[in-house]
Amino acid sequence: MKKLIFFIVLILFSGGVMAKEVKIKTKDGFELVGFIDYPQQKEDKYPVVVFAHQFGTTHMIWSDFAKELRKMGFATLLIDLRGHGLSVMQNGKENKIVFKPSYNSLLDLVNFFKKSWKKVRFEKIPEDISLWIDYLLDNEKIDSENIFLIGASLGGISIIPVVAKQDIKAVVSISPGSEFVPGKENVELALASYMNPVLYISSYNDSLGANKTVNRLMKITNNGTAIFVSGTGHGVILLPKVKDYIFLFLKKALRKEDL
Repeated sequence: MKKLIFFIVLILFSGGVMAKEVKIKTKDGFELVGFIDYPQQKEDKYPVVVFAHQFGTTHMIWSDFAKELRKMGFATLLIDLRGHGLSVMQNGKENKIVFKPSYNSLLDLVNFFKKSWKKVRFEKIPEDISLWIDYLLDNEKIDSENIFLIGASLGGISIIPVVAKQDIKAVVSISPGSEFVPGKENVELALASYMNPVLYISSYNDSLGANKTVNRLMKITNNGTAIFVSGTGHGVILLPKVKDYIFLFLKKALRKEDL
């Protein structure tokens, strides 16, 4: 019954058109689930945006935003990160994050995060995202020269090391989490050799310190832009303030003004 309700909600969020559920399996046995959707206009291949959500959420947080990108001509892949949403089966057993939406303080959230990191191994997420890109290139109608990554918080930092393994056209990192999640050295090495555009977004006084992370990352990013907005907001809560900037950033990177 829960899965049925989930798919009904998915249809509502995708404007009545069912996104295609796809699955991959990681080397350490996680069965990861994602949903790919294409623009209505027919093309031989499409630029694609791969989304990585923040801790304690699922791919659904991107639904409305991804719908707008499909209207612009992008295919979208919304994934549930390991231990989240539908991506909770590892070697035939359930392995999911430790999280309660009704946490009482930021300290509770940090404790949930640390326990979850150890339990499902968040440092593997960049490798997982790279596997998703391999899947897209092998199985979907994707333009290999126009692959974009957008992530928030946990997803926002985890997408960065992927640029060292895959040909990524541009990256949007919203409220990136600590560089230590995927490994600080991995983040630094990836950015040192990456010459394509990176857009960082944070609130000025981010409640989890993403503003400080952005300032550190900008110092080692070759082609970076940072946008800071007022307040203490963290993650996709910032989207209403910055989505138009993201659209312009993607258009410029794609170099197709007609999109």
